[in-house]
Amino acid sequence: REATERVIAALRDLKRSLMRHLLTYGPVPVGAADLVALQDTPTGPIPAHWRVVRLGEVVEKTQQVNPRRKPEAAFKYIDVSSVLRESLRIESYREYIGKDAPSRARKLVKAGDVIFATVRPYLKRIAVVPPDLDNEICSTAFCVIRADARYANELFLFYAVTDDKFVARVTEHQRGSSYPAVTDRDVLNEMIPLPSLTEQKEIAHILQTVDRKIEAEENRKQALEALFKTLLHNLMTAKIRVPRTMVEGFADHESG
Repeated sequence: REATERVIAALRDLKRSLMRHLLTYGPVPVGAADLVALQDTPTGPIPAHWRVVRLGEVVEKTQQVNPRRKPEAAFKYIDVSSVLRESLRIESYREYIGKDAPSRARKLVKAGDVIFATVRPYLKRIAVVPPDLDNEICSTAFCVIRADARYANELFLFYAVTDDKFVARVTEHQRGSSYPAVTDRDVLNEMIPLPSLTEQKEIAHILQTVDRKIEAEENRKQALEALFKTLLHNLMTAKIRVPRTMVEGFADHESG
């Protein structure tokens, strides 16, 4: 388990380094970074042939709905607690019928949308909506970011808005002490670097490959934890006994 945790930590460090490199120099080998002509921008240095745009310029308008207008219709609801900041994934949701809908259940989401929690944005509760939650509903505590396919790749936007520098800039607009939050406008007015669509897809593919490896290692860790708990229970209830030779070996080691 400890070895798996070390692998996960190393992969997360790798992803952070890759994001810094890819969003500064583009999808080029590390050894070729010095050959990339850069420009200074409000988001930091980026390749000279990239643009800097407001996030709102490259997304589609989303809509709000009122599920209470269909009292018996069932729907899946994503609230802020549904998103785990460690994995940046939607790990759970609740099911309601329209008449029992929470007051914040208003924003319609589609598969591929990026949801960005506007409450305490520094906590980075950001995720991509998976296919099984297509046309479901999320809380108004999210800004729904839907890529305009003419300009932006949905996965590239996900990585762009999870970048620490982007989150820090959004957080500067935070208001309130007991319930600190930003608005959708604050998120959509923030600037992002914008490569060509081809480069966006390359960058997204590289980072997604690392994410898939992290997910595989996290699943391995969960399996090992489940195995450990099962073995411990079986040992404590004497369903499995430690071989006498092993016990004697430990005793000899301690006495030595």
